Formats: sequence, structure tokens, C-alpha cells
Amino acid sequence: MTFRNTLAAAASSFAIAVAAAPALMMTTQTAAAQETQSFSASQLDAFVAAFVEVSEIRSVYTEQLQQATDESAQQAIVEEGNAAIVTAIEDVDGMDVTLYSAILEQAGADTELNERLSRRLDAASEG
Repeated sequence: MTFRNTLAAAASSFAIAVAAAPALMMTTQTAAAQETQSFSASQLDAFVAAFVEVSEIRSVYTEQLQQATDESAQQAIVEEGNAAIVTAIEDVDGMDVTLYSAILEQAGADTELNERLSRRLDAASEG
């Protein structure tokens, strides 16, 4: 799976996490202001660390969700998974949900940023 595909999947799972925590959602104005934001190397490294954690959590909870037999169980799994995602992001030094979201959104539209993140993700997976 390419980084762009992984990024798109992460964006989808992150959208669920943000929906579960409406207080964390950015306004349209804030999102627009962040579209052109420059991110430091340390912010990108923190994003990659959080991204790896979120991907692992997403994998675990996706499997659980597929095995759930009723809507109540599915909702409980989604809520638990969303909380785990938010906690994982906030547990990374130098990262929070707002910054993670901003980088994720911009990487989806900015090829250069996407490539920088892809290189960092490759290096993180090798090391």
C-alpha cells in the first residue's frame, strides 16, 4: 500500500475520531489557515510517530469492528477506538490532535509534504 493510500485510510479513521470528539474539531477558518502552514522537521517526526501508532490502533479496532455482531457492540468499539487514537496522538511528544489533523489534511493536498512524510515513514519502518 502506498503512503498516499495509507494516508487516505488514516484520514478516514481520524475523521471518525474527530467526529467522536466534537470539541476537538477545527473551524473552517482554522482549517483554511492551516492549509499553507509550514511544519518543522520535529513536527513531521512527531506526526510520523503518531501516524504509526494510529495505524496500529486502526488495524486492531477494524478487526474487532468486523467481528462485532450488533450495532451496539460496533458503536462501543468505534468509541473505544476513537479514544485510543486521540490518546495515542496526544501521547507523542510535540503532537496534539489539532496539529496531527493539520499535517494530515495538508499532506493529502501537498505532494511535496506527502513525499517528505513518506520518506520519514520509510525511515521509521526501517529503523
